[in-house]
Amino acid sequence: MDFQNIQKQISVLKESLTALEQNSEHEIGLAVGVVEFNKNADELKKKLTNLKGESDFFKSVFNTEDYYENISTYLEQIKRSLNYKIEKNGVSFKANENLQESYVAILNIIEILVAEYQIQNKNKAKNLFSRTTDTTQIKSLLTELNTLQERIHNVLHIHSRIVSNVILQNFKIIYTFFYNCIKAAKQRKDELLLVEIAGITDKIITMIKPVFSAKILNTNELIYHYLIFELKELKACAIGEELV
Repeated sequence: MDFQNIQKQISVLKESLTALEQNSEHEIGLAVGVVEFNKNADELKKKLTNLKGESDFFKSVFNTEDYYENISTYLEQIKRSLNYKIEKNGVSFKANENLQESYVAILNIIEILVAEYQIQNKNKAKNLFSRTTDTTQIKSLLTELNTLQERIHNVLHIHSRIVSNVILQNFKIIYTFFYNCIKAAKQRKDELLLVEIAGITDKIITMIKPVFSAKILNTNELIYHYLIFELKELKACAIGEELV
């Protein structure tokens, strides 16, 4: 096993993580209360459900032969707008994506090292003259990786609160447009557009998920459960996925 390469990766990640931690030291409050959000979401869904067709704005702007290009362009504008607002609050989409990938990679490395440690211990039990340097090095790496994992989780947790607040503040715009897009796509049997909407929704959900601090329900995080449920409902509406 290439312990030196793993140590090098840890050093690089530590350096980039320090900069992110310095930008994540402020407290983040809620953009909207749970009761208010649920009330607004219910009223919005009721209003949209009662519409027989697409909204007047949607119909006048997007109900053309070039509807797909127009909708895709507007979706891109929404993404850029959200990206700008999120980055203005100190979170980079790209950095967040890289950090989430690093978090998964660390979990995989830890799993491999634990398995290797168990193998080395078995070999030591069979051979009294086997080397102990490998097990010592593995223990050292595991300690560093566990600490790093916790640090990454803390940064992702703060980032996701920032992202969640931006989505909460723009929920009405996002939900209304996505809902109309889904309705238009279904009327035209446009599966490509449905998949595109589901994909964007899924990316938003992925950035919000680290907001939860533990497996148990924290009342301070209740609003994020509701937000993710509403987004999952949109995604399910687009591609027929069951809510879990």
